Order: sequence, then structure tokens, then C-alpha cells
Amino acid sequence: MIIEISGPSGVGKTVLIEKLIIKFSECGIPTGAIHSEEMNRSHLIPKYFSNVDTHNIKTDIYSFPWFILFLISNFRFCYFAILNILTKKASGSKKLPLIRSFLRKCGIYRFLKSKKFQKLYVFVDEGIIHSSHNFLCSPNYCADDKAISNFYDLCPLPDKLIILNASQEILLKQLNNRGDLSPRVNSSFELNNFIKHSHTLFVKLQILYKSKSLVVYRDFKKLEKFDVISASFDYITFKEAS
Repeated sequence: MIIEISGPSGVGKTVLIEKLIIKFSECGIPTGAIHSEEMNRSHLIPKYFSNVDTHNIKTDIYSFPWFILFLISNFRFCYFAILNILTKKASGSKKLPLIRSFLRKCGIYRFLKSKKFQKLYVFVDEGIIHSSHNFLCSPNYCADDKAISNFYDLCPLPDKLIILNASQEILLKQLNNRGDLSPRVNSSFELNNFIKHSHTLFVKLQILYKSKSLVVYRDFKKLEKFDVISASFDYITFKEAS
């Protein structure tokens, strides 16, 4: 079972995954994670997939056969995504990492759809839905409603989706405090624009995906200050911590 956590950079995805894994474990529910070795608790998920920060050419090679299987069932989505990347106003050196990231996300998604994962709750940080963040927004633009709607229509769903968001002011503060900015951002001006466009993108995606009755959480004042009260595959309850 794939539970994807998506949202703008700095919104608190890692904090949420940590809290959910703890809560699910307390309930005796087996979990895995596509985030880091520390969070992944399943031997079924290899390190070259589980540890997002160390994804490299080895990850590309092992995920590519799974991407081919994904492509067979989702050709229109792959065509849409890759076309959007290739037609971006950017150099080839900037487009290549976006394509590699997209192929990995699709390959890992298909890998996790294997039968052996049906009873395992796998938390995916920035999975296939998050690929929209790679090619539908940048410091220079946010895609129009038609392109975002096309993404929604074509992109296959994880089993459960949690979209996080927060105000642009909170996101800016969080990223400045964290310091590890996107490689697509080269200045404070670009950072402000990138936050504005990614915030807009996820607001629009939240509106679309809400019709699917998927879980949406957003806008706690302090992104690290919240608690997971209860959690199951069908329902997750949050509250803001005092």
C-alpha cells in the first residue's frame, strides 16, 4: 500500500512521516518508507530505493525495468510529463536531473505496486504526484489550469495521498532556516518566486484531489508543532501541538 506525502519544499513532510511511522508501529501495523534508511523498516525495500538522499545511477539502473512496466500502462502520462520537461526553458544540464527523477519516481511506484507490498504500509516522500513539482512549476512560472488538470487526469494515484501546504510566509521562513535550497533556486528573488509558484500548484492540486476523498492536511502555524492523534489507512487525525 502506497501512502504518498507531497507538498511544497519545507512544508514538513519529513516530520509527518516520522510521526506516522511511530503511530502505525504503536498499532502493530508494518511499515516501510521511501525516504531514508532510518525510517524504512522493511527488508523488502532495498537501500538504493529507500534512501532518497543517495539516489544515484544505481537507483536509475534498478528502477528502469520497473519504469518500462509503468510506461506500458501509463504511456500518455509519461509522454505528457517528459514533453513538459523537454519543452521547459532550461539548459539540457537542468533538464536531465528532472527526467532522471521522473523515471525513478515512476519506477519505484511500479515496484511498490507489486503483490508483496499489499499488506505493507509504505510512506513515500515526494512520490509520483510530487513529480508535478518538478515540471509544472519553477522559479519562473507555474503551469496553467489546463496543464494541472491534465496532470490530474493522467497521473495514476497512490493508494492514499496526503498533500501538505502552508502559507508562503511560513514556507519562506522554513526554507531559510533549513538552508538546503532547491538546486533550481539561485537567489533570494528566485526563492520567493519558487515558493509562490509551488504553493499555488499544490493549492490547485488539493482542490482537484479533494474530490477523490483523499487525506489533505495543511496550514498548521508551526510546521513542526503538530501531533498525530490516531492513524489508520483510511483515516488520519491531527491536532496542532501546544
